Amino acid sequence: MKKITVSQLLDNEESYDLQLVPLNPEAEYNRSISHYRVQKHGLAFAGFTKYLDRERIQLIGKTETDYLNSLDDARCAEITAKLCQHDIACFIITTGLEPHPILLKQSNTHHIPLLRTQHKTSTFIVRVNRFLEDYLSPTTTVHGVLIDVFGVGTLLIGESGIGKSECALDLIHRGHRLVADDIIHVHHIPPMTLVGSAHLPAHYHMEIRGLGLINIEDIFGVTAIRAQKRIDLVIKMVPWKQYDNRDRLNLEQKTHTLLGVYLPLQILPVSPGRNLVTIIEIAARNHMLTKMGKSPGRELLEQLSKKLEPQLP
Repeated sequence: MKKITVSQLLDNEESYDLQLVPLNPEAEYNRSISHYRVQKHGLAFAGFTKYLDRERIQLIGKTETDYLNSLDDARCAEITAKLCQHDIACFIITTGLEPHPILLKQSNTHHIPLLRTQHKTSTFIVRVNRFLEDYLSPTTTVHGVLIDVFGVGTLLIGESGIGKSECALDLIHRGHRLVADDIIHVHHIPPMTLVGSAHLPAHYHMEIRGLGLINIEDIFGVTAIRAQKRIDLVIKMVPWKQYDNRDRLNLEQKTHTLLGVYLPLQILPVSPGRNLVTIIEIAARNHMLTKMGKSPGRELLEQLSKKLEPQLP
């Protein structure tokens, strides 16, 4: 399981405009955060701490602050002490609020980092969740080409030398956009989204046999590239002899599993003379139709069945 420390959160927060300020710099900022969602206390302030996760960021907003301020000192000390005994990663106070003095004291006693942001709670949750997803969500690398075809994130995979980069280059020439070639960095955004990007520092470069390394941004301009794209469709290019053509109507939806996410898979047989680029464009269009509930093969079978039913004995 991936983890980051509170110190790493502070070191990298500027890129996400989290506006975090530590309120007790002497605390243990090497505590670990392992969950990509923050946690609001809710019933924990009423004493029910069963589901308090020690490696999640604990958020304190206006409601929680007002609740603590409404308590007498003894009750406030009891609640905050019980929270801090869970040895949690850190507290973050939103909306620029002043921390309750007893909360600050208990945080110092247990060496728990206490931070503050000027953002409202809702705004901060969106920003910090994006940060945590980027740093903590599962990742992997894939060999292939990721290209944006009509807005469909299309991942071309297949054995080396089968023509993935050449097909992608032709697609770019037709106006589609390159995301990554050769090594694709895939990032899992819960619950079921995969986002691909180039593996730095080779972004926007392609290796074309006979030409070597080319820079797509320099040749085609910025409209031919994009930094990242959600992966919607996987097209596996295979030699013609390895193609199993028993399902000619493509009635059975094949899938490709990546980081536990099932992606639609199309098998594309490769042979001399086939216009693969046009077929890939049609596959992307067909994927959009499938998402709308359309299936030409099934529709044809249904029409044939209706016509044949009256003729059956």
